[in-house]
Amino acid sequence: MHVIATYSRNAQAAGGVRLRAPRLAARRTPRRTALTIALALLVLLLLAAEAQAYVPGQLLWAGRIGTSTSGAGAWAVAAGPNGATAIAGWKHVASTGQTPMVARYNAAGTKWIRTLASPGYAEAVAFDNDGNVYVAATINPSAGGDIAVSKYSASGVWQWTQTYDGGGTYDSAQEMAVDPSGNVVVVGTGNVGTGTGIVVLKYDATGTMAWPAAARYDPPADPDAGSRYVGDLALDAAGDIYLVGSSETRVGGVWVQSAMVLKFAGVDGARTGGWLYEPLHAPDSSFDGVSVRGSAVVAVGETFDLAGVTAGDALVVKFDRSLVQQSQNEWGAGNATGEWFGDVVLDGRGNVFVTGSQWLSGTRGYERAVTMKLNASLSKVLWKATYLPKSRDAEGWYIARDGLGSIFVGGIKDVAGGLEDFLTIKYSPAGKLTWLRTWSGGGPEDDDPAGLVLGTKSGVYIGGHVTGKGDSSQAVLLKYRR
Repeated sequence: MHVIATYSRNAQAAGGVRLRAPRLAARRTPRRTALTIALALLVLLLLAAEAQAYVPGQLLWAGRIGTSTSGAGAWAVAAGPNGATAIAGWKHVASTGQTPMVARYNAAGTKWIRTLASPGYAEAVAFDNDGNVYVAATINPSAGGDIAVSKYSASGVWQWTQTYDGGGTYDSAQEMAVDPSGNVVVVGTGNVGTGTGIVVLKYDATGTMAWPAAARYDPPADPDAGSRYVGDLALDAAGDIYLVGSSETRVGGVWVQSAMVLKFAGVDGARTGGWLYEPLHAPDSSFDGVSVRGSAVVAVGETFDLAGVTAGDALVVKFDRSLVQQSQNEWGAGNATGEWFGDVVLDGRGNVFVTGSQWLSGTRGYERAVTMKLNASLSKVLWKATYLPKSRDAEGWYIARDGLGSIFVGGIKDVAGGLEDFLTIKYSPAGKLTWLRTWSGGGPEDDDPAGLVLGTKSGVYIGGHVTGKGDSSQAVLLKYRR
């Protein structure tokens, strides 16, 4: 879930302050006039220094967790009030091994770290309006797997942990969000006899289950019904829950994967809607991202062919909040290249911003990151920006929009040897490249982002899992100046 924070650039730093000459009374002495002029010059110098210090795209700090003897990794990122951010994943602890980990940073990069006592890994993290931190983890994975949800105060004091065991062979946390009333919603998966189903949990601020039982969406007892998978989660202003992902079905002896969107009522967990996509040009599809704003629900993903016969296309579908389809678009349909969208965000006019990638042909295949603005009906591309590095491979994974309309993209860029580095891009509201930054953990393996969020202290944050020097596994959070 992406936090979109309103950002007002300091007018002085932007050169927007216009100094007016003081109206000096004729009776003032020349000495006072000279002093006034000197003070005005000093103000101008201070403003110039402040403007010079403001460097959009500047890396302000890079927080790392993990050493060669005690590794760590991050799989989720969140932004909270007062410039706070958090990452969640895992950290190696001598007494337990790999344990769920959450780290909270303030705007200056100072952090606290907490781990659970059980083995496992955290998959999601979120803040409430008071700055409390929630983390959802999969614990005891070698002994069946359960979902653990924990709350910490802004200062890192543990508040509570609740554990869910669905009674199947394995339960796993996937996504998390906090609703407008301060309740925490966790989505996961749970194995049942016929495959993998979806689990939806809701807790109030004290850790009490908000519903009598977890909401479930399990495959029926049918040999042709396969598993359901979670791609993303979003909440509307009423606290209702929207999930996207995919569902498997066997048709004519062949397993087909279909993009899926579900809605659950926030008040009682009842499933109030569901929808499966039938691709126009390829047999399979899935949703990877969802965004809700006003009356619109937009899901993005891709169509594909597991058999590799048909090239895939990027997929975007718009619904109302009852999950009645309003419009859809398969971008790239009919061409020989492959496309996909990984994330989406909306503006107040219903325009849709997406990011992903396009596979291009040449002496060898290569991939470029693509970011697009579509109109509210998805019928027109208002602007499209692409990034193709000299290494010939880049992808957009995450997207966010600030209150000024600027667009931020997080993803990966391939470098020498085919390794992946962090990629962060800012576009103007008109789609013009403002700045672009790449970052490497310095190790011999891929650096994979887990999320991009906008903070309340003029920062854009990207975090994830990297390798440092000596091939040490590390969790990292970067803060760039917007």
